[in-house]
Amino acid sequence: MREAFGEKFDVPAGYLNTAAIGLPFARVADTLVGTIAQWRAGALQLADFDADVVAARNAWARLVGVAPSDVATGASVSQLIGLVAASVPDGTKVLAVHNEFTSVTFPFAAQRHRGITVVEAKPAELLSQLPGHDLVAVSAVQSADGAGLDLDELRTAAEAAGARVLIDVSQAAGWQPLQLHWAEFVVGAAYKWLLAPRGAAWMAVRRDALADVVPQVANWFGAEDIWSGLYGLPLRLARDARRLDLSPVASRGVVYEPVSPVGVS
Repeated sequence: MREAFGEKFDVPAGYLNTAAIGLPFARVADTLVGTIAQWRAGALQLADFDADVVAARNAWARLVGVAPSDVATGASVSQLIGLVAASVPDGTKVLAVHNEFTSVTFPFAAQRHRGITVVEAKPAELLSQLPGHDLVAVSAVQSADGAGLDLDELRTAAEAAGARVLIDVSQAAGWQPLQLHWAEFVVGAAYKWLLAPRGAAWMAVRRDALADVVPQVANWFGAEDIWSGLYGLPLRLARDARRLDLSPVASRGVVYEPVSPVGVS
């Protein structure tokens, strides 16, 4: 057992693969095991996760510098970006970095039947190629090689070009200070630097962009009042970003408030 940042980890010295799969705190792993024990004994209720979902949403909002009411919770980066990709107008021109992680680009490329185009730019040429594009979709830190993006320069260039911004912070949130309230869409997964189980992800949607995102997977958990939204019409979704929520998977019930910075060396 090793200790770092006030937490205990069951890990041998020298673990350096957090960028692929982050290690859980011992208490997170213990809670997950305990949850499975409750499940197999029939002692688990879906409402048991409500407070943890709220805590995780609030913690992630703080990590990226947005209000919790602007954050939707989902299962994966591609699922959340897929909501954006399915909602952009026909003919939207998307700019991405060459060799970008496919969970960022594939959701848009899959919309080619609507005239959506995705153009890849070399990292050094990304900002200069922004004019003429409607949206830029890019990772704050690249999965392939760890290259970081100057987010202040991205903001300036996007505002000058009149382009919306989607940023994947999966490789940045938890160790890199982030203040991304200015970006239309900020998405990230839990299982890397946030040291949580797979199956949880979040997306911040700037308030002036929320009305443009169609809740393609509308469900009871996105209702204004969750527990009165279980049956029957009319549609009654939350007015904030919760309208885009998926109902929680079990792992979302064991996402604790992340420590920052995180990692074990």
